[in-house]
Amino acid sequence: MNNRTRDISIRHDNPRRSSPFVRKAALAQLCLLVVLSSCDLIKENKEPEVAARRIVPEVYNEDIPGSNRSTATSVETLELTPKVPLDDKEKLIRVINTNLDLDTNDEQILVLRQKEDLQGSLRIAVIDYDPVRATYSRTWESLTNATNLRMLEISLKDVVGDHNLEIVCRGMNEQGELTLDLFRKTPSPTGLGLYFTEILRIVADGSIDIDEIERSEGYRLGQKNGPSFTIYAYSRDVESENILDKVKRTYYWQYQQNRYVLTRVEKMPGAAIEEKQLEELFSDPSVEAFEAFLSGPWYLAGTDGKEEILLFLPEQRRISVYSGDVQEVYIWQVSFRSLSNRLLAFGANEAIESIVRRFNIEIVSLNTIDVSILGSEQWDRSFGRYIKLTEELQQDLLSKERTRINSVEVELTGLYQSGAGIEIIFEPPQFTWIEEGREFAGGFTIIRLDQDVLYLQGMDDKGLVTTTATYIMEYEENQEANYLYRTLTLVPGKLSVHGVAATSETRIVFEQLEILEEQESQEEQPASEQVQDQGRE
Repeated sequence: MNNRTRDISIRHDNPRRSSPFVRKAALAQLCLLVVLSSCDLIKENKEPEVAARRIVPEVYNEDIPGSNRSTATSVETLELTPKVPLDDKEKLIRVINTNLDLDTNDEQILVLRQKEDLQGSLRIAVIDYDPVRATYSRTWESLTNATNLRMLEISLKDVVGDHNLEIVCRGMNEQGELTLDLFRKTPSPTGLGLYFTEILRIVADGSIDIDEIERSEGYRLGQKNGPSFTIYAYSRDVESENILDKVKRTYYWQYQQNRYVLTRVEKMPGAAIEEKQLEELFSDPSVEAFEAFLSGPWYLAGTDGKEEILLFLPEQRRISVYSGDVQEVYIWQVSFRSLSNRLLAFGANEAIESIVRRFNIEIVSLNTIDVSILGSEQWDRSFGRYIKLTEELQQDLLSKERTRINSVEVELTGLYQSGAGIEIIFEPPQFTWIEEGREFAGGFTIIRLDQDVLYLQGMDDKGLVTTTATYIMEYEENQEANYLYRTLTLVPGKLSVHGVAATSETRIVFEQLEILEEQESQEEQPASEQVQDQGRE
């Protein structure tokens, strides 16, 4: 706030406030953990790879696709320093410092995109050192099929088996399909600098696997070449009505053509795929395998108008039941395997721990389960057949009844006080809730459903997630002379698939007072601009 205004509440000195630095550091750690939880940044690899240092100009969610046996090159985040100037129309996405030809100087791989085409294909360029001129220059570049910069993985791997490193680009396009682009080092047409040629491009809506077979001791000692890796691509069979039917395409390296060639196309019936997947699940006696199979939403078959959804979240140890306007959340306490296709799970109600439910789950098919939900009383039980809620079914349900979520223009900052002695200090995106005998701190956000919602996520001093709180929020501003009154009213609530609902009639009213100092320049402004200026301050 500048010298024209004074916020009394912000000047309030409260010794119980925790350090803003600690809360911000904790929130940053939480965000980093959420990002890294969905990533395989370190995977096991049987072949040695050249270590590359990747330089990232912005913070991205690195959800890196790749086969289970493939390893992304080890990375080190440094400052963004491309060794050559870029075109004015180019946007630099990433820099990888590595050694592509095993000489004494590092090279660079740049990931680029056209500034005017934010959804366009990503391009890679190689920057090589010229010892004669003692300078770096761009010697080669090529487009890839990838468009999603957050899903792009670049590694160096001897795919062909001739002891040279290919540039392996895995990514995703705008249709959500996986992409693979392979580039092999070849002599430059000019005779100067590193040059590469494309040896394979694949786009598949299923998966793309590089079969990294074990190579001989002679290969590892550099005495002879090794066998080339075979590459498989799996896509849905568009000629079949069964969504489980797949097409498997096999690619082999051909030295004569200096590229990978499609050599075999196989149709894989969905029934066989389903049977194999279920066989693997039933033969695995672990509870974890069964819980992983259940993970996600399941829709009660045969319902219309009052849909019921079971949501299994094994990682969070939660089971949620959505029925009409009612949401029940159960703490997933323990599970037991009975038969190979059956699981018994126990859950305690999150709000009332004395309410315990037993979930008897039987797998009927890959996308169908029978579930009995049993309570302590004879009448407290239900049974139904549930279908895996695919993306298509989710869209169908959402088209029937969709809760719109919009951003909220309200900005909460500073100290708010209630008549009951409760204080909330907002320092976006952190908050601290203080009342007698209790301090609750963490991060907050405001969303708009059918009503404005204030969502509080608690964190401890180590950055670990604790409890959450949801409130239906009402916000008002009123100005009288030089006094600006802000009123924040909170009602405890609960989020569900149908929006937010109050869980109590309790209303907690908080107030903040700001004293404004008038200046002639302010009086000359339109009233709307004055309010905007005060909000920014």
